[in-house]
Amino acid sequence: MVAAVIAAAMFVFAPVAANAQASPEATLTAFYKWYLRELRLEHYPQRTSPKVDAAISARLRKWFRTGEGREWDADYFIDAQDWDPKWETHIDVTKPIISGNKADVRVILGPRVKAVNSMSPHTLRIKMVKERGGWKIDHINGY
Repeated sequence: MVAAVIAAAMFVFAPVAANAQASPEATLTAFYKWYLRELRLEHYPQRTSPKVDAAISARLRKWFRTGEGREWDADYFIDAQDWDPKWETHIDVTKPIISGNKADVRVILGPRVKAVNSMSPHTLRIKMVKERGGWKIDHINGY
């Protein structure tokens, strides 16, 4: 019985432990797959949602509560007011430049070939910080 409880606990907590050790690339890929899917489904994730909260740094969370953060006129995570549905199926995360607990990463959304009337490719420069054992989004395009 004790073995069954331990096995069950390992099964329940394994995703948390794995996520805590995820690379900046894996963290951003998972976040943008989820985020862009939510946009496509017209769910429009709130900055205070548990998934967003788990992906952002304490500094960014605090900034969202400031006047500037609350009045931000674009979608912070895509740095745009509009988005291209092709972004959801074309998420390219570059190898990060890591210095201590900070990482600088590029996320390219959409096909790399510019098409007529397309918003693709759309490049985001994302600064991340390692907090609570995992990589968190701290700045997007320098904000």
